[in-house]
Amino acid sequence: MATAQRAIGTSLTMVKSGDETADTIIARVSSIGEVNPTHSEIDVTTLDSPNGAQEFIAGATDSGSLAVSGQVPSGASQLDALYSVFKSREVRDWIVTWPDGTKIDLSGFINGFTFGEAAPDGLITFSVEIRVSGLPKLTPATAP
Repeated sequence: MATAQRAIGTSLTMVKSGDETADTIIARVSSIGEVNPTHSEIDVTTLDSPNGAQEFIAGATDSGSLAVSGQVPSGASQLDALYSVFKSREVRDWIVTWPDGTKIDLSGFINGFTFGEAAPDGLITFSVEIRVSGLPKLTPATAP
């Protein structure tokens, strides 16, 4: 019988680009949102459509946005790296990896950036929204 999979251990990686020497695993992530591609619809209804019913075919795919939030690690170099990517408007490659090794590869740019609230008994947080460009690729974990 299949069991559910815990989300703890899921990671987000920003794939190296340009002169960067290594991929960046985004640390202290507390939430990675849904990856939710949807198709637009094209109305192909004609005057002779059967039973007077509307007919549709699938149009372009919109892969939506990926919301990510987390805690700012000491030193904030990761925050600076993410903010630099936001300012650059560059489309980057990203990988979401589940604990069992399943991966979702996607490309996108950071179109939203939030510096979190600072409170006396709170943590310093951040959130980004990655606008997905193209269709994400799902790679299931390989069986042991």
